Amino acid sequence: MTRTVGERYKWIALSNTTIGILMVTISSSITLISLPDIFRGIHLDPLTPGNTSYFLWLLMGFLLVTSVLVVSLGRVGDMFGRVRMYNLGFAI
Repeated sequence: MTRTVGERYKWIALSNTTIGILMVTISSSITLISLPDIFRGIHLDPLTPGNTSYFLWLLMGFLLVTSVLVVSLGRVGDMFGRVRMYNLGFAI
């Protein structure tokens, strides 16, 4: 029995989406794990009551940059083709 293109495509789309979600989760985990070293590098204790805002600024800054890149690269994907940009993202 041969598979049609539609059957193969849905499995490729599912696997790419699953890998993409895994990569986002890993990226967020890396950010959270690296926070102690970041704050040690700038000689700041984020858990003291006066410094909590720095901790929030760092997390919100990461989320803001990620959000801006998603929107910007979405526009680039509209210009050059979504499939091409999606595959380029996985290659990078």
